[in-house]
Amino acid sequence: MTAPTTSAPFFSVITVVFKDRRGIELTHRSVLAQTCRDFEWVIVDGGSPDQTVDYIRAIEEPRPRWVSERDKGIYDGMNKGTAMSGGRYVIYMNAGDCFCDPGALAAVKATIESAGSPDLCYAGCNFLFEDGSRRFRPPRPLAKAIRHGIPAVHQASFYRREALDVPPYELKYRVSSDYFISARCFLKGATACYLNQAVADFAVGGNSMQKSYQSLREAWEIQRDVLGLGLLARSWSAARRFVAHRVLDLLHSRSRR
Repeated sequence: MTAPTTSAPFFSVITVVFKDRRGIELTHRSVLAQTCRDFEWVIVDGGSPDQTVDYIRAIEEPRPRWVSERDKGIYDGMNKGTAMSGGRYVIYMNAGDCFCDPGALAAVKATIESAGSPDLCYAGCNFLFEDGSRRFRPPRPLAKAIRHGIPAVHQASFYRREALDVPPYELKYRVSSDYFISARCFLKGATACYLNQAVADFAVGGNSMQKSYQSLREAWEIQRDVLGLGLLARSWSAARRFVAHRVLDLLHSRSRR
């Protein structure tokens, strides 16, 4: 692991990776291209037996703080990355995740500063499909969105470190722990600002889509056990989430033809 920086950066970009050299290379290019340089890059590798660690070790700019060791999955790695980080705000950009343009971090920083440095900043993202098409997904107000899901995808969600639990992710939610984080922040009265432009690209067809049933089940549990929603509210939310999953799955299927 490399030594920590001496002054706190504005952002900590946290990347979790396991056996994905190509993915970490794509994320590296995206991070390197950012015009805002007020960030540190923290990489947590899950003990990859391939060339992933060789690539990480060779990165010179931006020089990451990194560790490679076995973990209990992606959210455990994200917890480790958060503990290693020292930035004012954290953003989770895992291997293969990319900012959509070089000005993404600069735009988010300006939004946060103009809003008085709230606890959370939710931005938009581009849903990318296999045929090259894309759909813009704007951020949604926390107070309204939280009854049904996350205000923004995790690649477009920025958290003030002091607003997060320690550790932030609950490992029993293996697919929807990002929903858990926003729910916990909401319950603690977190303040939020919003950036109605895409800052990240989200490739449709990933883990949450492949495990849609588990995602729905975990959301039900978070709404019941964390948010304290009643049966009727949870049932309505489950129906909405099911329809949204099916629509996205249909669009994804069409893009593969």
